[in-house]
Amino acid sequence: MKVLVLNCGGSSIKYRLYAMPQETVLAGGSVERVGLPGARLSHQVGEAAPVTETLECPTHAVGIQRILALLVDGPNPAVRSLAEIEAAGHRVVHAGDRYTGSVRITPDVIRALYECVALAPLHNPPNLAGIEACQEVLPGVPMVAVFDNTLHHTLPDYARAYAIPRDLAQRHGIRRYGFHGIAFRYATQRTAALLGRPLESLRLVTLMLGSGCTANAMKGGRSLDVSTGLTPLEGLMQSTRSGDLDPAVVTFLQEKEGLSAAAVNALLNRQSGWLGLSGVSADLREVRQAAAQGNDAARLALQAFTYRARKYVGAYAAVLGGLDALTFTGGVGERAPDIRAAICDDLRFLGISLDPERNAVTTGDGLISTPDSPTPVVVVTMDEECVIARDTYALVANVQ
Repeated sequence: MKVLVLNCGGSSIKYRLYAMPQETVLAGGSVERVGLPGARLSHQVGEAAPVTETLECPTHAVGIQRILALLVDGPNPAVRSLAEIEAAGHRVVHAGDRYTGSVRITPDVIRALYECVALAPLHNPPNLAGIEACQEVLPGVPMVAVFDNTLHHTLPDYARAYAIPRDLAQRHGIRRYGFHGIAFRYATQRTAALLGRPLESLRLVTLMLGSGCTANAMKGGRSLDVSTGLTPLEGLMQSTRSGDLDPAVVTFLQEKEGLSAAAVNALLNRQSGWLGLSGVSADLREVRQAAAQGNDAARLALQAFTYRARKYVGAYAAVLGGLDALTFTGGVGERAPDIRAAICDDLRFLGISLDPERNAVTTGDGLISTPDSPTPVVVVTMDEECVIARDTYALVANVQ
């Protein structure tokens, strides 16, 4: 079965075409700057050289149409006709409490996603745009929604509750939902495979570090706690998101700066994080470079980022009653050995002993702890698309 996987962001589309159940990637790529001038598309079929082009792409529908055209009529066609695409899987960030796992997309599912837009205003609208655009150009093809938050439906009630009046929380669905669940599913399964142990036997802390960042505590294959909350804003410092802060900061800024709720929301989601603290960039590579050149604000941003991550590792080890492995994944987690080293500093009390040489050279999946480290430290190269393809195939082909 050929399965198209789509991950639509506010101004981007990431995609892959899989042959399932073999999990062979037939083609993949991305469209950046959707809705902006000078959109860029990168497309690769198999091991062939990538094809890049600029295009006018005012909507996700236009981008998806161009992707499908390249799959059929590009320099290296991946399929002979669109009829070969038998299913499509979509990453969806937020489903509230509606679903506890991936589901086939129906009109009821789409209605539920629209009802959750208030909980994920930056994510659900582009996710929905991708689904509706795909339905338009692939009519009749079964589609599946794979949710970023459903992994965390196993959180105990005391871990997901906020200490606000209960009737208010229930009326508006205010609780910890957590995100990056697709990433955690892949990373924890891959960690178990690298360690040669069943996932059900492991107590794992996973740090998903990229432009968005989330920490997760998993025991026996069940998510017990997660740093992101009602929205992805809570928890670790991120590229442009503040992460944890005193809630009174919001009302203080509104009073002192005369800011609206929307303005404070934009400030905390788009202007904060290591961008705001460093004043340098939302790209952590540039912040690290500035720190190396003596920029004190950039140095502070890096220290605050790694300090907060280290606090979560310790807190989640307490939640789990011990720690069997620490996993790094995501763009920063996979490719920033200095960040990994700073987070692991002073964690010997948890049995963590980082191997500086392994840490420096590891660029793919592997262990970066010393051979005698009681607690292994693992790096996993993220592959959310593979998880989406697996769930889509399982639901459409009705296999378990």
